[in-house]
Amino acid sequence: MEIKVVERHREWGAELRDYAIAKVQHLSHYYDGIINVDIVFDLEGERQSCELIANLARKKIIKAHEEADEIYAAIDGATAKLKRQLRRYKGRLRENKRGRGPVALTAELGPEDGVTEVAPRILRTPLSLSKPMTPEEAILKLDSSPRAFLLFLDAERQKLSVLWRVDDEHYELIEPEY
Repeated sequence: MEIKVVERHREWGAELRDYAIAKVQHLSHYYDGIINVDIVFDLEGERQSCELIANLARKKIIKAHEEADEIYAAIDGATAKLKRQLRRYKGRLRENKRGRGPVALTAELGPEDGVTEVAPRILRTPLSLSKPMTPEEAILKLDSSPRAFLLFLDAERQKLSVLWRVDDEHYELIEPEY
């Protein structure tokens, strides 16, 4: 995670910068997908403020702003707000991952044996293939998409391939044989 400190309207000192960086580095315990964080210190009259701008994977940006009489209190408040937002975002990602899939199975309670399974519902999604791309380009496109997989025309093999996101760092390339 990359951290950048911006000071406005005043020089804040190395001790304060080190304190803020230590607080922000701790945020990676709550979500691994933090790419970089900008810390902005500002002085507006008697109020001192701290703004945190976090750039996350999948092009997500989260901001937290806090004003206080003491800059250390503003840093603590802003990091607490950002921590809550990161927890909420990570929870949403988990919920989406659980409910994702092309086939949704439903079940109804039956009078005789308790549970009767109903035929699976197939959710159809139209797909338009873009230009042929390499697997590396497909990874970039998949990162900007909320889906767990990408069907694309492999430019090297001239065949359809499927790229699947295993987790935040790993991908699996499925190359069907005809």
